[in-house]
Amino acid sequence: MKKIVAGIRKSRSKGCIISFAFCLFASLPFLVIGCAATQEITKDNNPALLYAEGANLYHDGDYREAIDKLKKVMEDYPLTPFAEDAQLLLADAYYASSEYSDAASYYATFIALHPGHPRAPYALFQKGMSYFRDVLSIDRDQAATQKALLAFTDLAAQYPASIYVDKAKEMGIFLKKRLAEREFYIGNFYFKDKKYKGALVRFAEILKKYPETGISDKVLYYIGISYVELGENDLARDTFSTLITQFPESSFAGDAKDWLSDNHDG
Repeated sequence: MKKIVAGIRKSRSKGCIISFAFCLFASLPFLVIGCAATQEITKDNNPALLYAEGANLYHDGDYREAIDKLKKVMEDYPLTPFAEDAQLLLADAYYASSEYSDAASYYATFIALHPGHPRAPYALFQKGMSYFRDVLSIDRDQAATQKALLAFTDLAAQYPASIYVDKAKEMGIFLKKRLAEREFYIGNFYFKDKKYKGALVRFAEILKKYPETGISDKVLYYIGISYVELGENDLARDTFSTLITQFPESSFAGDAKDWLSDNHDG
């Protein structure tokens, strides 16, 4: 009898557990529906949709709105894959809107955080282009020129197989010539002011740092004249001889030959 009662109690207990479980699972759809109703998935709380909207705004040319959306992806969802993509597109949006300093900053951050990313070479090239867009005339500060040249040089060194390397090298040649012309501009300022020693320092810097920029013949000529003005005829003679030997077709070679002919005895 006791065994039967115990069995009935055990059966009732199991029945209660089963009944409770059935009720719980039966109510789950209503709970899920209730949650969905109170927290609807929208573009403002879904990183994929938010990024897609930012990308669409960018491609439509609405860069300011795109920047706002992409920043929200980065700030609110930093651990998602969309934050990585948003960072690069954000840099592109700043670049497209001519805000080159901000663009360079975001490209630089992307490269620092993702150096092995397939688009890292592109980011580094665009970093250089961002600085390039801020390059000033030779009578102005050339800090942007230096930064652009460094970015293009780093690209060729770090990603030699990149499709951007040839263009980076081409840009590097242009920028080196710009820096050489800047040095000559300063050297010529000293030269005109008859500060020939100061001029020589600047001219020598060009031959040392930028020997392949196409102005070495002009630089050698002005070095020679500076030595003449300082009374250093032996050094002037050596300089003019070098000019004639290395650049026989230069427009400065004729004047150098004339001076040597007139001062062959020292």
